[in-house]
Amino acid sequence: MSERKSGIMINEIPFSNLPVLFRQCGLDFYIIDDEHGGFDYREIYGMICSARMIGGIETIVRLPSNERRDIVKFMDMGADSLLLPMTNGAEDIRRVVRYAKYAPIGERGISTMRAHTLYAPPPLLDYMKEANARTKVYAQIETKSGVDRIDEILAVEGVTGFLLGPNDLSDSYGCLGDDAAPQILSAIARTAESAKKLGKTSGIITANERYIAAAKEAGMTMFSRGSELSLLADGLKKTTAAVRG
Repeated sequence: MSERKSGIMINEIPFSNLPVLFRQCGLDFYIIDDEHGGFDYREIYGMICSARMIGGIETIVRLPSNERRDIVKFMDMGADSLLLPMTNGAEDIRRVVRYAKYAPIGERGISTMRAHTLYAPPPLLDYMKEANARTKVYAQIETKSGVDRIDEILAVEGVTGFLLGPNDLSDSYGCLGDDAAPQILSAIARTAESAKKLGKTSGIITANERYIAAAKEAGMTMFSRGSELSLLADGLKKTTAAVRG
């Protein structure tokens, strides 16, 4: 069995050294939420650069869309990986691969005196090959269509794997409010099996312990649990209880 990896979401706090703290606490990856979060480019850039400097932790940027503009910027900032929310089919994720990977896999624009080379560009052809091998592209599966089409999504060249999003998936299946919905448990098993079959990575973004347990049982290896805000809220509640108790 592949080693399980632990991660967290950054929702709103753009502290550039959060990735350093995460790495020192043993996390394997973190996700910058540029889908719902209100970050500007400079804030994202600062967090990515801190992660690059300390090393040993994967930076995943959750995209606002699969448009070229943001993909190119995040890759040139030095992001390790991209995550496309609401991936409903192969055509959605194929656009991300197209702009995130250099030729011959994709059409990523070439500008190498940038943070992604640490301002020391190596020979171009060697670097393009190395960058393509290093860059990861994940689909976020959070609709019924995404589950139904998981095989075709994962079969796209350049796609590393997927992360399941139970919240929106529950909405798609009409089972919001059920913390152990059979539709979600079935989707976990179905998508994990597809990843095994195709040799791709699978994971989940949730704090729901029932779904985490099911994902582990199904063989998923990436687990993003909670956010910097949930950790802060939990810590503040414990502090308040300790003082008033």
